[in-house]
Amino acid sequence: MQAITLDLNKGVKGPGQELVKANIKLSLRPFINYIERRLETEKTAKINFYRYILEEFNKYPELRHPISNEDAGKYTALFELIYTALSPIINDEKQQYWALGTPISPCFHYGTDAFYGFLMDATSCSLKTDLSLPSKREMEKNLLSAFYNIIMERFYNFSLAGTQLVIHSVIDPDTRLLKYYRLNVDTRFLDITTSVKLPEYNLKDVKDYIKDERNTLKILTKLIPPQLFTVEGISIVTLTDVTSEYALETVKNLVIDHNESQQGLHTKDISTALKTLVGTDQIDFGMIPYIKLNNKLQINELSGFNSILIQLGREEGQHEIEHDGLIEEYIRNPRTLIFPEISEEDQHKYPTLKLLGQVGIKSYALFPLYYNARLVGCLELYTKDSSQFNGNTLSKIEAAFPLLAQLFQNVIIDFNNEIQDVITDKFTALQPSVQWRFHEAAYNYVQSGARDRNFPIEPVFFKDVYPFYGAIDIRNSSIQRNGAIRRDLYAHFEILENTLNAIREKSTACAENDIPEGVSLWSNKHLDELSDREIFKTEDYLQRQIPNSLQHLKNTYPEVGHIVDDYFKLIGDKRKSFENRDRYEKSMQMINVAVTRHLDEFNAELQSIYPCYFEKFRTDGVEFDIYLGHSISPGIPFPHDIVQDFRLRQLRILAEIARTTNNLGPYFSIPLETTQLIFVYEKQIDISFRIDEQRFDVEGSYNIRYQMVKKRIDKALIKDTTERLTQPGKIAIVYFNSSEAKAYLGYIKKLQSQRLLNDDLEHLELEELQGVEGLKALRIGVKY
Repeated sequence: MQAITLDLNKGVKGPGQELVKANIKLSLRPFINYIERRLETEKTAKINFYRYILEEFNKYPELRHPISNEDAGKYTALFELIYTALSPIINDEKQQYWALGTPISPCFHYGTDAFYGFLMDATSCSLKTDLSLPSKREMEKNLLSAFYNIIMERFYNFSLAGTQLVIHSVIDPDTRLLKYYRLNVDTRFLDITTSVKLPEYNLKDVKDYIKDERNTLKILTKLIPPQLFTVEGISIVTLTDVTSEYALETVKNLVIDHNESQQGLHTKDISTALKTLVGTDQIDFGMIPYIKLNNKLQINELSGFNSILIQLGREEGQHEIEHDGLIEEYIRNPRTLIFPEISEEDQHKYPTLKLLGQVGIKSYALFPLYYNARLVGCLELYTKDSSQFNGNTLSKIEAAFPLLAQLFQNVIIDFNNEIQDVITDKFTALQPSVQWRFHEAAYNYVQSGARDRNFPIEPVFFKDVYPFYGAIDIRNSSIQRNGAIRRDLYAHFEILENTLNAIREKSTACAENDIPEGVSLWSNKHLDELSDREIFKTEDYLQRQIPNSLQHLKNTYPEVGHIVDDYFKLIGDKRKSFENRDRYEKSMQMINVAVTRHLDEFNAELQSIYPCYFEKFRTDGVEFDIYLGHSISPGIPFPHDIVQDFRLRQLRILAEIARTTNNLGPYFSIPLETTQLIFVYEKQIDISFRIDEQRFDVEGSYNIRYQMVKKRIDKALIKDTTERLTQPGKIAIVYFNSSEAKAYLGYIKKLQSQRLLNDDLEHLELEELQGVEGLKALRIGVKY
């Protein structure tokens, strides 16, 4: 035990002064009164001890009055009696953090060695340098909270927050890890008096205000100033090590926050919390959630979760199948594996343990983790210091197993949800805007019993929706593609002819019948005249028949082997015979990627305004359908001007796409241009989901007219000419009724004012299409 007056008030940031403005005094009188009351009621053997305490205290009659801080050292023997009375007899004071101090003040006069060792450096007899004390403001807030909690309980029978404080940043000198302590203050031995009559308050009216942390102290210091009170007595302070509790609480909070767990945002923090839990930084952890894709385990280090065994295996160049097989075997037969000292026998039985020895790891353990009796992953413990690996360590870590199992379950769910979201977003027609209707149909299907009897499911359809159609097409794409194919064929035949001539010169023994005939007949002119069907036949000849013939020549006449090999290199690795097709495909892909990005952003924009069905199709360009109607989102009011708003936005996005594809021109390997088309259909239509095609389509014979026109207008010609309606750098707007054209004139004018469209509007009539007549169009240039 030590009798040192330690005033933390002088160590806080800011001038040392009393932080609570009440009249606070150190006094043993309340403790004496407490013992006297207990003596009157006590019936056990404790009565003798209480008498002895009073006899000792009565030797100091001055204790009826407060004690100054300077005189506290005179009463060390009495302080020891108080410690003996309040602490269990069998407690080891070396393990107990206990101190006696001035009430509602960070000033201590007597305590255990453990308490003073916690705060003070034994060599310098001063506060530890790495002890992080609160700021003056924070300490004042804490002490005021404790003070008013006592006042409210004693005078108003009302409790505020508890008086337990937690010291967060105490670093263990051995492990360099944080240790957490709960500060408990025993306030039984306090007399609180006031010289004035306290104001009466209806606490039911003000409790909501004073329970709000932002207002509590401010309101109370105005309503009931601390200066009104005199506090006499002692405070008994104990510190309880709650490091394990807080480490588990940290893991729990990280599990809750780990909502993007497949990215492993908190795995380092979790590992640190686990080290704090076991009380050493010499143990490391590996965490492996069992994420499966197509029933195959996925170990992805980018997720932030990793295994030391798998990591070392990869560094050693082990094939992925080896460590995957190890985990698959463990999943089939999960069990706890503990190796306090990895022996040669252990390495013989489990060869992968040899990898641990190579990096100095002495001890290793593997624990299976279960969530609702289902294996969800495993936890590795490993250390290079086997003395840290003991039963106490293993028993402590078991407390974290349920939390880690919950984390792994969350990781698995997040992974599966993310995969499903991508599939729904990128590969299926089931969009969020219409998903509710499919849920409804599925529920009806299950509830009606139709599923058990294998009956057809009810049709999913939406009535009276407004259709929007747009298309971005690559101009003359078929001609461009066929031209690229023909140029590649010509280059291929040129290589082939040179190769066969070289074979003739190299091998005089080579029979002319062995060499493919007719190659010299293929000329550039001839290739330009080939039909698509003949091109396919020609490619088959070059890709299947020629390789077999040349391989036969190589086997029969070894001296021409290097010539044949050079031929295959020219048409293979260097891809000279596919060069023009590759250039065309890359240019087309650049356009499609740019257009798709624009349309994805456009879809997100529309969905934020009003849920609609948006579908795009890849051809040589990109087509898209939008269906908008109250039946798609019956729970949301349908604005009267939303159709006009959507049409304006559709026109704007096509202008932006035309600009983008034009700006890509310098980056194209083969020059390509795009045309932009909108079909305006003034009537509402019905759409239904076709289960066989897994997509929506128009419903009803009358509505099919919309689909028919949509399929044919891209080839439309201007009336009495051979000019195509769709032209590069322009947007064509096809319509039936002049009222629609009038509305579009307003949209065009608005976009012209935004410098998106040129001032070159054309009003056009179109040639009659098969089964469709009376079509008209507006055509407007895009301002580049």
